Amino acid sequence: MEPFRFTLLSAGPYDLPTILRGPETGPCVLVLPPLFEEMNRARRLLADLGRALAAKGIGSALADLPGTGDASGLSDVAAWRDATAHLIETLAGRPLRVLAVRGGALLTDGSGSEGLYRISPASSGASLLREMMRAQAIADQERDGTRVSPSVYEARFARGETVALTGYDVTPGTAVDLGALTLPEAAVPLRV
Repeated sequence: MEPFRFTLLSAGPYDLPTILRGPETGPCVLVLPPLFEEMNRARRLLADLGRALAAKGIGSALADLPGTGDASGLSDVAAWRDATAHLIETLAGRPLRVLAVRGGALLTDGSGSEGLYRISPASSGASLLREMMRAQAIADQERDGTRVSPSVYEARFARGETVALTGYDVTPGTAVDLGALTLPEAAVPLRV
């Protein structure tokens, strides 16, 4: 089995750590991972998917978005959407499909690709944010022994505080932007 290739893929103003698998020409799948802690839980699945595609002669690219994984920058919704558009543009020299998982599906309508696949797409950024606050409340309760409500984190955002949620520092601006994200209407053929 061919090993993966690691590169810093130039995507507009971003140099994104990217795992490439499969042939360097021909069809390619850009994999947009889930956001935040879901990305960590899905790494193995996405690596296995890349290997399976490579075995079928299809290339794949799995990039860390700005401020996630090994990519520098801030975890910022606008940067994620911009980087996603630039990734599609960078890879569009070959037949390209986009496969977006959970929160990654909130970042693109697939424009510039030949097709969009969504795996268990998140319905909104607000739902992802609520899930993260609930998970953090449970973790805080287990650690401190006191009951914590997700509204505590909402109040902290309202005061302008950055809040650590499930291992990620979420700024008030990112919380607002994430809360406003909805699943975009697909601009290309879509499969869910």
